[in-house]
Amino acid sequence: MKQTIIYKLNPTKEQEGHLHNLCSIATKLYNTDNYQRINAWKETGKIPSVYKQKKELKNNVWFKLLPSQTAQEVSFNLQRNYNSWFKLRKKDSNANPPRFKKKEMLSPITFYQQFKIIKDEIKLSVSRKYKEEKGIKSLEINFDLWKENKGVAKMCQIIFNKGKWFAHVVYEIVEPEINLNNKVMAVDLGIINTAVTRDNQGNSTIYSGRGILSIQHYFNSRKARVQGKLNLQFPKRHKSKTLSNLNLKQKNQINQMLHTISKNIIEEAKRNDVKTIVVGDITDIRKDKHFRKVTSQKLHSWSFSKLTQLIEYKSIQSGIRFVRVNEYNTSKTCSCCGNVRKSNRIHRGLYKCKFCGSVQNADVNGSSNILKKYLQLFSKEDRSIGVVAMPLVSRIENVIPR
Repeated sequence: MKQTIIYKLNPTKEQEGHLHNLCSIATKLYNTDNYQRINAWKETGKIPSVYKQKKELKNNVWFKLLPSQTAQEVSFNLQRNYNSWFKLRKKDSNANPPRFKKKEMLSPITFYQQFKIIKDEIKLSVSRKYKEEKGIKSLEINFDLWKENKGVAKMCQIIFNKGKWFAHVVYEIVEPEINLNNKVMAVDLGIINTAVTRDNQGNSTIYSGRGILSIQHYFNSRKARVQGKLNLQFPKRHKSKTLSNLNLKQKNQINQMLHTISKNIIEEAKRNDVKTIVVGDITDIRKDKHFRKVTSQKLHSWSFSKLTQLIEYKSIQSGIRFVRVNEYNTSKTCSCCGNVRKSNRIHRGLYKCKFCGSVQNADVNGSSNILKKYLQLFSKEDRSIGVVAMPLVSRIENVIPR
């Protein structure tokens, strides 16, 4: 598996000048490549492939000033943007092609084999032409080593963000061997309850989402007040440093909460010796959903995929198998008798089956159905989900001061 760790770089003034030059060169190469592709589209109605463009740009001055793989990655990045445009044109014929980048913009630069990490220093190679022009062999930049990794560094991307330099290093980690057993845990994701776990031994835990909802409510109200004042004082101005800081704080606090919840889910699986975690697949949950303003705001600001990704990579790291299961009708179906009826969900948090009379927590019922869907793939002897005990409730408070 692969894991990305972000390090803050501490370059000297001279090194910062070189990083600025390289990122600026990447922007110019991107715009040159884009200019040629747009012209080809106007003349022939076709976009040249990335491999043809690499040959065309081989002798370009901007291409030569970057390391070969770094320059090629700029072309591949533009190709990915064009692929997205082609997909979008199938739905919207008026979709615009990828735009040119602003001249002053500093594009990310990517290194594959031309970098090394030695303790708290990262060594970046430069191209032969850049060596001749600037008189340097490489850049050895110090960074804040806040986390060590035992994996092999495969890629490094240098990014300039808000006046600071960062290195996004991708490590390839050997996955621990998974020793499967017959213990399975299902996870149902939601808004009021962020996650509800249920295993086939009858254990269940409800992870309350009220902490995350309070963070969203607090920052949304603050941003609305700032935006209102901004509209009155500067009607044509849409950006604000205060708004950017509020967005960043909100993002960091929610991410911290999601990390804590996912960590607790993995620890619960370890305590109960669970070797398989099943999560409901809620892809396109927001598609064609229109509710009241407050409900829509909660739904469209929720990080379903983020929490799923966190559970996935942490489970793999811990030697636990991760599986996605289609969540269709799991909230409407009674986990006791299998009766499907939307009206069985009396109100938020309560599920009462009108057919068999069972009463239970609605989210526990949903996680039980996810567990049943997964166990249907096995023989009848292995399909038992047990009788659920009284679920535990875990409330995680905000761990970052506002």
